[in-house]
Amino acid sequence: MMKSRFHLINLGLYPETLPPCFVSKDAKRAFTGLVSHLDSQKFFERKSDFSRYNGTKHDGSRRYFGTPNIVSYFHTSSFIWKNWKLFDRKYKKSSYSISTPSLMEEFEDRAVRVPSLSELSKKTSENIRYAPFILKADIAQCFHSIYTHSISWAAHGVDASKDDTNANSAKNLFNALDFHVRNGQRGNTRGVLVGPDAFRLIAEFVLANLDQEIERRVGDKIVGAVRHVDDYYIGLQTEHDAQSVLSTLREILSSYELNVNDSKTRIISSLDPINDLWAQRVRDHTSLLYGYSSHEKIERSISEVISTARETKSDSAIKMLFRAFDEKKLYATEHWGYIEKNIQRIIQKHPHSVDYACLLVAKRFARGGYVDKEGWLAVASIIIRQGLAFDHHHEVLWMLWLMMVCKIEVPGEMIEEVAKSKNAHVRSFLIKANSDGRLRRKPKLSLGSGLSSVDSNWLTNLVARSEGYSKASFSGMYSEHFTHLAEKNIRLIDFEPHMQKIAERKSRAISRTRYGYDDDRTNDFDFGEDFDHDGE
Repeated sequence: MMKSRFHLINLGLYPETLPPCFVSKDAKRAFTGLVSHLDSQKFFERKSDFSRYNGTKHDGSRRYFGTPNIVSYFHTSSFIWKNWKLFDRKYKKSSYSISTPSLMEEFEDRAVRVPSLSELSKKTSENIRYAPFILKADIAQCFHSIYTHSISWAAHGVDASKDDTNANSAKNLFNALDFHVRNGQRGNTRGVLVGPDAFRLIAEFVLANLDQEIERRVGDKIVGAVRHVDDYYIGLQTEHDAQSVLSTLREILSSYELNVNDSKTRIISSLDPINDLWAQRVRDHTSLLYGYSSHEKIERSISEVISTARETKSDSAIKMLFRAFDEKKLYATEHWGYIEKNIQRIIQKHPHSVDYACLLVAKRFARGGYVDKEGWLAVASIIIRQGLAFDHHHEVLWMLWLMMVCKIEVPGEMIEEVAKSKNAHVRSFLIKANSDGRLRRKPKLSLGSGLSSVDSNWLTNLVARSEGYSKASFSGMYSEHFTHLAEKNIRLIDFEPHMQKIAERKSRAISRTRYGYDDDRTNDFDFGEDFDHDGE
């Protein structure tokens, strides 16, 4: 059971791909005195924008994450908290899903955990039983395509929902959630945000209902099936059955304004491996690494993984290598110098791995180990310059974070260039770094005489007032709420907690719960590609 309406705000406001200094655990304290007022206004039409974040994908393409306006998100989170039993009941009705989110404890680093792809091969093999064929189907741009009205459809049925669209309907309770979600994305009905934990729960709610519809329509033809987020593996007796089920799947998805991704959908033999063989080979190479590994073994593993990344045109193998470095604690060995130089070169060619690299280096520094500050300044200069040119916020933020936590002085000219970025996450990061005395000069951000509480700069503006960077007044429909939060000095960025945590010997560099590839209760690595929360 979800214990607090702030669970999803305190631990699940930001996309998990942001550096760990982006935290919102202070929200419950800061909202004190505001809750009843907000509850009385929950059906006010207040359309707010969200702060965008340009991130990486394993294949070199890009994806956008979003951090929702914290006041708008309050209403979404409150609805889920109050109606958690209905969410849990819907999840349990799916006989296919192996990606049902589970609630984390309040001391964890995320609000919910989605089971990783490491379970996929085992569960698929168990569930398809004797089936000779597998229909592998993927929902195209799942999170970006979810129609917000389908939230109510999944709860109450399409006809009943269309007959009563009142946000405050006594009959159709989930109309309210549709309303809150739209309010948090400028009124748009197409898509839900990628990153915040509330939207993972909402997406699974809709998809679990689709599972029920598939079971009802063609369950008699299906030997067994699994769904991991937006990927289906359906066991069938004949190719004809597979084509028939695919046709029905297309029809069901279409009725919810969703589509099959044809490029990733195919009928395969059930003897074909679910997991890519290259990933199993990478695991074999990295399993030989340990604290007293020879230089030759480490060099061989790095070479094999880089070769695999080139062949597959995917950075997933690199992330598996960095996870192995963490698992085997190679950041604490005499081989670190050699490993560090390789990491510095690798991330310039494989940007999807930059977060794991930074976490490894930060772990070594937190434990009192030497890091190559001169080399990292040079690498950061290259990556940040390129990242700013292309609005690649992920690489810019992670390299800045590494410099902050490893006490690498940021050159004045770099501060000036970064300050030109229009991204809310980058700008709020600079404000907090300046407030903490981590920058040699104050960044010039030109926030103006009025701070919007509802546009995409809401994060920058709230941090600016809370940290004393700006004394300008808030404008917009959430101005009084933002004023309250700023006067409470809400902390939305904090560099210290993570570094204190990873200074502990038993703490991993790369959190398995925050970075979404495995649970701390197992030592297994994922096979195959990284789990992409936007369903691509």
